[in-house]
Amino acid sequence: MATFLDKIFGSKIEVDFAKIDLEAALSFQDMRVDTVLAKHILEGTVGEAMRQDYFCFLGKMAVLEETVPLTIAEELQLLTHYLKLCEKCDGSPIFVRSDIRMETDKSIAPLLTFPLVANALRYGYNSMVIYPLKVKIRALENMLLIEVSNRVNHHMASQENTSIISRYKNRLLSVYPNRHTLLFNSNSNTFKAYLQLHW
Repeated sequence: MATFLDKIFGSKIEVDFAKIDLEAALSFQDMRVDTVLAKHILEGTVGEAMRQDYFCFLGKMAVLEETVPLTIAEELQLLTHYLKLCEKCDGSPIFVRSDIRMETDKSIAPLLTFPLVANALRYGYNSMVIYPLKVKIRALENMLLIEVSNRVNHHMASQENTSIISRYKNRLLSVYPNRHTLLFNSNSNTFKAYLQLHW
């Protein structure tokens, strides 16, 4: 029976690889247009300058292709722009503390730094000065290190169990198999995500 079904639907391994690739594509597309940010800006009471800045950002995101790498400098410039938009949009205030350092300008799959940040913004608490979203990135000669932490969301069992993270894990498997380590840690106060990626 299994052989008959395999002929129709493909083997489990083929199906798993297809799912990973689909989830990887969805991760990239989700990060190109953050619907929560879009709603705040397009339906909120932001000024015209803010709206124009957002459209400028969207223009940069629209030309990205999933399979065309960016230099780490280009990637981090987009991430910084994204964080500034999130801090300025109306609704609950968002406090961000970033620490970004580059020692190299190697290339990276586009928007690979975004999901951990987007997950923290969407599901964590970052609306108090004493508990900001913390983003630490080190682009070293042989690896990329990303650490993102936020005040824990007590209304969730775990911030790791979200569609953003599930798709992100599959994108990492698809683009950087056996070249990354993704870890999560949570206590009563803080949720922390950590990625180590070898170029």
